[in-house]
Amino acid sequence: MIYFGPKPDEGILYILKDFQNQLPSLLADFGVIFKSAPTVFAKPSRNEDIEVAMKQTSNENWQIAIVILNNVLPEVYESIKQWSNQKLGVPTQCVSFQSLQRNVGKYRMYVQNLSQKINTKIGGINGIVNLKAALSHSSNEDLFMFVGADITHTTCSTDQPSTAAVVGSCDPTCSRYAARLSEQYPKIARCAVEIIKELDKMIIDLLQVYERTCGNCLPNRLVFYRDGVDDELFQKVLDNKINKIKDACQVVYGNRKLPRLTFVIIKKSHHTRFFAYDGQYTKNIEAGTVIDQDIIHPTQFDFYLCSQAAIMGTSRSALYHVLHDENKFSSDDIQQLTYWLCHTDARCTKSVSVSAPVHYADLAAYAARIDDVLDETENISLNDIETKVMIFNDKIQNNMWFV
Repeated sequence: MIYFGPKPDEGILYILKDFQNQLPSLLADFGVIFKSAPTVFAKPSRNEDIEVAMKQTSNENWQIAIVILNNVLPEVYESIKQWSNQKLGVPTQCVSFQSLQRNVGKYRMYVQNLSQKINTKIGGINGIVNLKAALSHSSNEDLFMFVGADITHTTCSTDQPSTAAVVGSCDPTCSRYAARLSEQYPKIARCAVEIIKELDKMIIDLLQVYERTCGNCLPNRLVFYRDGVDDELFQKVLDNKINKIKDACQVVYGNRKLPRLTFVIIKKSHHTRFFAYDGQYTKNIEAGTVIDQDIIHPTQFDFYLCSQAAIMGTSRSALYHVLHDENKFSSDDIQQLTYWLCHTDARCTKSVSVSAPVHYADLAAYAARIDDVLDETENISLNDIETKVMIFNDKIQNNMWFV
């Protein structure tokens, strides 16, 4: 463990020691075992000290570095992640010292949430989907790959590009994911576009990771979830993406049969809300509620899914549009599959608001972006975009560093 912050006094040292002593047994309760007792190194939050501390984690072959941050500037966190993800390839899990202060002597619930991320970053599995139970027609020969894609936008200048992320499952359980990212620099300054120009290259990389992981096997069923596309862009994005995905599959599969592709767009930003009425009061609908009639599109294949229970406020359902379906899923199948995928998010013990693949893409893009200022323009083509694939250290390139 590494502590960055003000010079620790007796109170800080007590909390650090207490957390250090309790962490191994608490993590062991959740299946994460320490081979040796963790040690704490206290460092000032200067660039040169961050560099020395992070290089130490690499030189000593740390499996993961738990970094405790105490009132540090955002630049400190960014520097830590840069050393971790791009230069050294040592996974890091940052911990807020203020969270430790609030939970002195009762770390269990906090560590439970922490263990989800730690286990995932060191290669563990928190939960899987029983695909045979989720689908009415599935066989042992079926190999699924779930893909999520998202773009986060900045001012889209040459200094602050959009970040496109594509993540794909890379093991037979569909629980381990790898991410590929690229920066998109429109030639027209200060604009945003929802098309991922390097999609084919990213899909090729992810399929090759899947093939290596699964003993030269490739998926025969591919389910693609795409976040954040407006209705008027459906056809443009669909035409571009379907062709790119098929081209990528052709490169990797060669003479082998191509996978059946299902392409789903997710919309989180809409104004539709649902309530249950018990004759006297209205209340939030329960997690798992699906609305697929009366208020949906009369000809398209879409549905609302409330996958997350609202702890406070009004529950928000995601709107799913199935734009292309070679797997010929029934409504019940794609709805059940999507809902169960919402339970596999490595960061949570409960279901999340959208399916895990697209949430991972959102997390990966967010982790790599610079800021979040959005400007839009119309009538921009792929020829107007310059891209740069983002390279991460080989040690973590195919791990879930982004959770």
